[in-house]
Amino acid sequence: MIRIKNILLTTDFSKISLAAAPYAIELAQKYGAKIHLMHVQEKEPPILAIRSLDVSEEKIAKMLSEEASASMKKTAEQITGKGFTDIATVIKKGIDYQEIVNYCSMVPIDLVVIATHGRTGILHTLLGSVAEKVIRYCKCPVLVITPEDHSRT
Repeated sequence: MIRIKNILLTTDFSKISLAAAPYAIELAQKYGAKIHLMHVQEKEPPILAIRSLDVSEEKIAKMLSEEASASMKKTAEQITGKGFTDIATVIKKGIDYQEIVNYCSMVPIDLVVIATHGRTGILHTLLGSVAEKVIRYCKCPVLVITPEDHSRT
């Protein structure tokens, strides 16, 4: 019998990443599981932001951290607005897939729900795929959601 008590829902706060939320919510409701909503920030602020805004690296890092916290709060409210309240929010700094895999090994996560941008060809080669790396290194099952492309309909 499948027992799902903890679901990790990853997000970069984009519309694409949030396409995975309905799946995580429905599974959490069905199994009585808790959702761990996770966002991973880059360790270092983008150099371009530091140079273009002419502010210190620490100030950029603080601004990005505050922005991530505000986005996390808004995203958690969207999920609880759909009638689901058992949610924990997690913000980490580091390499996205590594932080996701590390969290799954520290917390008893039973299922990861992650959206993919669906890149192929040269974009996939250049950028890689967080979902692909999570699948490769994570010890628990991973449900990958490919959002619908509404521009074709």
